[in-house]
Amino acid sequence: MKLVACAAASLIVACSARGARPAPPSQSVAHEVTWAAPQVDTLIRLGREDQEGRDALAQAMVRQDTAVMLASMRADSAHTRWLRTAVARYGWPIRSSVGDSAATSAWLILQHSPDTAWQAAMLPELEQLGRRGELRLPDVALLTDRVLVHRGEPQRYGSQFNIVDGRLVPAPIADLPGLNARRASVELPPMTEYVRMLSEQMKLPVSWPPTQ
Repeated sequence: MKLVACAAASLIVACSARGARPAPPSQSVAHEVTWAAPQVDTLIRLGREDQEGRDALAQAMVRQDTAVMLASMRADSAHTRWLRTAVARYGWPIRSSVGDSAATSAWLILQHSPDTAWQAAMLPELEQLGRRGELRLPDVALLTDRVLVHRGEPQRYGSQFNIVDGRLVPAPIADLPGLNARRASVELPPMTEYVRMLSEQMKLPVSWPPTQ
């Protein structure tokens, strides 16, 4: 079972565009239109809703509680539809425009979205925003790992784990010896600290270091 693990700092821790042609739904557009206050307020509310269900979802995954998991998937899908519509109209919500809380909410919705194609399509833009300081580097790193794992490729920062026989087991990681250096470069804590936090959050033992 696939577990989406969030960095500790992320635990509080996706219409047509202007002009003659609508933007493709998987891409954002230039920031020609400012995010209005009501949309920002809605985004923050959806981010809170996303986080409120995460602890229950984690335990449901352990118990194989399909009712809770299906309810969470429906909520994630609804949040995704709202954000995609807003992004097509206003562009991706950046920190300097909407503030940290709203920008983090948008990332949470994207990170937990069941629309893996949209995650992959948005990653290049979010990487650019991270380099400009408009998105937290740890958030970009976690989205990067999510996209890589969905593609069947080794993750880069060690954030993604599976539940196997009641234990948390990391998805394959590229260049394991260089892992902590890569994590430090994107402001993620060392793996020993991350593994401890993950075990406490999920109340499950963690298989670390991996046998790969």
